[in-house]
Amino acid sequence: MRELKLTRLELTSLLHAIDLKNKRELENLVSSWNRIPFTSLPDFINRALKSEGVLNGFSTNDIVSLGNLCELTSFKPTSIQNWIKRDVKDLIGPPESGKKYSLDQAVLLLIVRDLKSTYDFSTIREMLNRLFNTISDRADDLINPVDFYEAYSVVLDKLMCESFQFPPAADLERKIEMEAEIVRSAFPSLTDNAWEKIKPVLVLTVFSVLYSHLLTRAAQYKENFFPDS
Repeated sequence: MRELKLTRLELTSLLHAIDLKNKRELENLVSSWNRIPFTSLPDFINRALKSEGVLNGFSTNDIVSLGNLCELTSFKPTSIQNWIKRDVKDLIGPPESGKKYSLDQAVLLLIVRDLKSTYDFSTIREMLNRLFNTISDRADDLINPVDFYEAYSVVLDKLMCESFQFPPAADLERKIEMEAEIVRSAFPSLTDNAWEKIKPVLVLTVFSVLYSHLLTRAAQYKENFFPDS
């Protein structure tokens, strides 16, 4: 038995099921995860299953559990609290579901985590403010946070599924941009102007996740051969 870990694309399916309050889809997802025995489900998933798929917001502990479902990712409660209270306070805003955070707010923190591997908070705020405008009004976003998370997850999944070859940086950049253009077709309502703002952030996020994966793998490999150093 081991801790449940999902790819970002698998995590997207969970986000959509929670967003749609679809208990049947949640049950189907949990059933599919059982192909690899795991220790236990996060508490927020159990709550949603017991309440017909309805989840009334995420506590900070829920967000940590959500983030830690993702492969090669580590969330800490103290980090999340610091981000919310200080580093991305103006981007996340106050809790939108009583004392809890909405799904969009939780996903924004997942995106921040993926970017934090490479960029400082000033850069992250600049990038995400281009996509997600007024924190109190999701209607003026260029793209929904869940949709953006799904878009770069699709690109990452395509890259990860191919035979691993580390091409020159320029070739990798062109490959990511090409896959991003393919993903764009899933969002026909996006204008050319909106896409011109979204695409660079998507490409940078993919680069950041790839960088994070390499660092994590390097650390794990080191621990296997030099555990005491």
